[in-house]
Amino acid sequence: MPKSYVVPPLLTRRARAGAIAPGAASAGEDALVFEHLPVAAIRAEVRPSGELLIRDVNRALRALATSPPGDLRNAPLAFLLPDEGVLDAVRAVAHRHDEAPSSMAAACCFADDAVAVTVSMSSLPVSRECRPGDCLAGPKAPIGRMVLLVLHPTGQPPGKAAERALRESEKRLQNMADNVTALMYLKRIDGRYTFINRHYERVLGIRRELAIGKTDLDLWPAPIASIYRADDNAVQESGRPMEFEEPIPKAHGGWGMWLSLKFPIFDADGSLYGVGGISTDISERNRAEVAVREARDEAERANRAKSDFLSRMSHELRTPLNSILGFGQLLQLESLPPGAAGSVERIMKAGAHLLSLINEVLEISRIEAGEQRFSIETVDICAPLIEAIELVRPLAAERDVELARDFHGGLFTFVLADYQRLKQVLLNLLMNAVKYNRRGGLVTVSIETSADRARIRVMDTGLGMDSADIERIFLPFERLSPNPAQPDEGTGLGLALARSMIGLMGGTLGVERTVKGRGSVFYVELPTTSGPDTDLGADRTAAGDCLPVGAPDLDLSACRILYIEDNAANLELVRQVLDRAGEPRLISAMEGRLGVELAMSHRPDVILLDLHLPDIDGEEVLARLRTERRTRDIPVVILSADAIPAQEQRLLRAGAAGYITKPFAVEHFLGVLGGVLQGGMS
Repeated sequence: MPKSYVVPPLLTRRARAGAIAPGAASAGEDALVFEHLPVAAIRAEVRPSGELLIRDVNRALRALATSPPGDLRNAPLAFLLPDEGVLDAVRAVAHRHDEAPSSMAAACCFADDAVAVTVSMSSLPVSRECRPGDCLAGPKAPIGRMVLLVLHPTGQPPGKAAERALRESEKRLQNMADNVTALMYLKRIDGRYTFINRHYERVLGIRRELAIGKTDLDLWPAPIASIYRADDNAVQESGRPMEFEEPIPKAHGGWGMWLSLKFPIFDADGSLYGVGGISTDISERNRAEVAVREARDEAERANRAKSDFLSRMSHELRTPLNSILGFGQLLQLESLPPGAAGSVERIMKAGAHLLSLINEVLEISRIEAGEQRFSIETVDICAPLIEAIELVRPLAAERDVELARDFHGGLFTFVLADYQRLKQVLLNLLMNAVKYNRRGGLVTVSIETSADRARIRVMDTGLGMDSADIERIFLPFERLSPNPAQPDEGTGLGLALARSMIGLMGGTLGVERTVKGRGSVFYVELPTTSGPDTDLGADRTAAGDCLPVGAPDLDLSACRILYIEDNAANLELVRQVLDRAGEPRLISAMEGRLGVELAMSHRPDVILLDLHLPDIDGEEVLARLRTERRTRDIPVVILSADAIPAQEQRLLRAGAAGYITKPFAVEHFLGVLGGVLQGGMS
């Protein structure tokens, strides 16, 4: 039986009349009637594309609905009326009446196996009968339920001025969004799309009408859709904009990475309506970042491999050099025929050159790896210069080169520098100025200061160079053609190392001027500072630069010395060196474990320890000696070819009494040994 519904008395007189002429009711009255209809009613918009969107729902429908009203606004009509037959009928109704000057209504009456759709041109019908001819095939629905649809075929809500303004506003928004080269989209709180822009369609290959009303799970593979949904939920829970990096499939295959700015959307009541997003393709940036990261990692791996290789090579080269230079020093202490003495001198000179090359390669490697530590302090600029000049004076005399200096511009001037390394740099410049000079030439050293910088000049009257060669000489292993009258003994690393050192002190090293055949002027420039509070006369001699007084006359005849070393040549060298110091009793062990046992049983006065042993390494031996009650007080001196400062400091902290790097100077070795024994016996 058809049912009739009567407008409640609180409605307007015209509404209570039961029939309202088209357009007779005002927008306000229409809204009031719509809200208080005794049947479930939906105000829907029919877009030109045929898309049906929910504009509003009345009180009766809200009582039946499971979703909050804010979730229904702008949702597809299919959300409440999923039957495609019903939706097609509604579209047909709207199409037939698309010239109507005002709203119209379609009543959908559900019966057991049918749905009736009727149309009225009145603003809001208050009763409607379902005619059999209007029935459409459809799913079962509760008997007697009627849903009233108030349709707007032109896509405009009631109120023509407001309709026009809203449409123009939406069109401007759509045009603006369609011209943005980023994905723009809006989703309801349930994840269904309500808006996408043209860039979204073009890049992802999805037409707008197919995306609206769909969720990410409808459009994308589940793993990707779950990422999008999780990010949307995070925005909804936080109530604030958030950025995400999200994978997005591309229309022509493949995947991209997008930076998505997602933000919450609230309705007029302040209730959360959904989520908006703007996504920008960052695939190229990510690829570039990955390439840079991989290149950096590869460079670091290569640098570590180079450092490990150089460290290992240093050890392997220093071990035989220890025998060459060690036995060479012992031969120099003997009375040899002139020819033999000259041969030994050449051996020592070649060995020293090779050792210098090894040291410089290692130092450059440490600087490049950032492992070299500098002790920056306030330095009287004249002090390291004076020391360097005195060190080079014998070479200058041998080659008949005069040394002159003018320090007037640097008196009472202080710079920020590492004293020992600054002296090393100045010594390198002075030695080059002498080596590449002419016989009877001149080397002049001067200092000039400005407001915050001090410049040291080293001027020579030697070979000079072409301007094209200036930068070459600062490259590792690059050497210019030497003086034909004199062999070149350099390594090609000195200036490269010197420039790196000065750079790490905050200064510069370069060539001020040069003339081929007439000489060059090199300079070192450093930042100045105020004078120190401490005594300038303090001893700056580095450990190992000088020997204890009387070290060569050391008498160790009453001592027991344990040497843990697996190289027979090194054992023999130390034995012969010690024989010149009173022939102490030398106990040797070629394995670490045996060395620990001998230390416990013999209780020597001092232990000499190599680090590379066949069974356990020297660090483990040192740890066992320091832990064992019977050996913890015996001083241990490391005697190793590993010339790594960090390792030296680590072992000294671990309890070593001294660290001697191979190859060693005989007098230095005896001096350190004497100092350790004297400290242990005091």
